[in-house]
Amino acid sequence: MRRDPHPFYDRVRASGRPVLQIDPAGNGFWVVVGYADVLTGLRHPAIGHEIHRHCPGLPEPASHHLPDVARIESRQLINLDPPDHTRLRGLVSGGFTSRAVARLEPWIGDLADRLVTDARRRGRIDGITHLADPVPVNVIAELVGIPEPDRPRFRAWSAAIVSASPEGPAATLEFGAYLDELAARRRVAPEDDLISDLVTRADQDDQLDRDELVALVQLLLIAGQETTVDLIVNGIRLLLTHPEQWQALREDPSLAAAVVEETLRFRGPVEIVPPRFTFQDVELAGGLIPAYDRVGLSLWGANRDPAVFDRPHVFDIHRPDVRRHIAFGYGIHFCLGAHLARMESRIMFERIARHLPGLRLAVDPVDLDAFRLHHSGLPLHV
Repeated sequence: MRRDPHPFYDRVRASGRPVLQIDPAGNGFWVVVGYADVLTGLRHPAIGHEIHRHCPGLPEPASHHLPDVARIESRQLINLDPPDHTRLRGLVSGGFTSRAVARLEPWIGDLADRLVTDARRRGRIDGITHLADPVPVNVIAELVGIPEPDRPRFRAWSAAIVSASPEGPAATLEFGAYLDELAARRRVAPEDDLISDLVTRADQDDQLDRDELVALVQLLLIAGQETTVDLIVNGIRLLLTHPEQWQALREDPSLAAAVVEETLRFRGPVEIVPPRFTFQDVELAGGLIPAYDRVGLSLWGANRDPAVFDRPHVFDIHRPDVRRHIAFGYGIHFCLGAHLARMESRIMFERIARHLPGLRLAVDPVDLDAFRLHHSGLPLHV
């Protein structure tokens, strides 16, 4: 199931109804996989995150985290509904428009050039460490305002938090303390970065409290790193395990944007959107989901729906219908960093095709486990 969930998603789709599953923690959730049904769920007014605002008598979910950590997690943008979601997203959305991120393209291009030059010098590399990881880590840190000497420390915090390891809560608290110090410095000497802007807004307009600031910056940094790293490394893996597609990109590096979109469709960074709940009985995907139940809207399932995509289980960078994918979600929770992720990945695929045409796997493809790439790495010969 973890190595390839798509046969399961195909069965759910064929059943014509939501299917109840139990997660490892023992919580039930209804899996929805059809493209039209997932779109409906993403924009349904009775499906959202803040279930306790709609059912005040519901017991608070048990948290294994310290109160300070749980409080920060509860203020994450991806866990909120309007009006708080609208307010917080509005504070940062201006920094992620296509025009705003376009100014970073020369800087990203220079960084990508350095990475491929270093890879050629090494000869054998890890696709994550030497190609996929450095661009998103440094770009989002630059945009948000993390000083360069502090970035390795934050990278460790980010990895601990996103892995749900026992070190995660401590990393959240350490990052919160670090951000308190950085915010204090920006109050005295603001810079042209997102943290300075947020601190100014918080102080002047009282639009942002301390926990919201920590939660917002933490989410931007983690989401801006982890998901784009996943996109780039999966694109490399898919190209190198589909030789005809890799050859096409090498012959025409301008196809890099198409590689980004097909990678997003075929195996995007997010399998199922963050947990959502029904606030009343909801008819969806041919069935009735009871009020206050959890809903698992599968982006992977939607993006392999044969009713929308021709030969959905085939990786094809020439696909004419690829732009219909919803790998970045839909509606009010559409990925804030979509423009940035697309640009970073496009630049990396283009540079790899031009300057590393001999790139190949250093392991047998059958030994690759796409689900565990972040743990096992991607050994490559240049």
